[in-house]
Amino acid sequence: PLSRYPPLINDISFWLPSETYSKNDFYDLARTIGGDLIEKVVLVDEFTHPKTKKVSHCYRIIYRHPERTLTQDEVHRIHQAIEESAVRELGVEGRF
Repeated sequence: PLSRYPPLINDISFWLPSETYSKNDFYDLARTIGGDLIEKVVLVDEFTHPKTKKVSHCYRIIYRHPERTLTQDEVHRIHQAIEESAVRELGVEGRF
């Protein structure tokens, strides 16, 4: 069931490390850190730099609590933990 409380939406973008990267790895990482507060994770943009040929992904993460309104400060801490874990565990280069 969806919550009646308003969502908070934050985007995260980063350069991919290599062919070993999988979108599912990022989805799993985000849900592991954010738990039930993450309603949805969606890849909203994929960009290839014309000169360097590096690929960038931008994901939209929708946060929503089932029983109360979340604050941006609460979500920011979770979002920052996701950014740091993505760099450390997935080897991405942050664009945040």
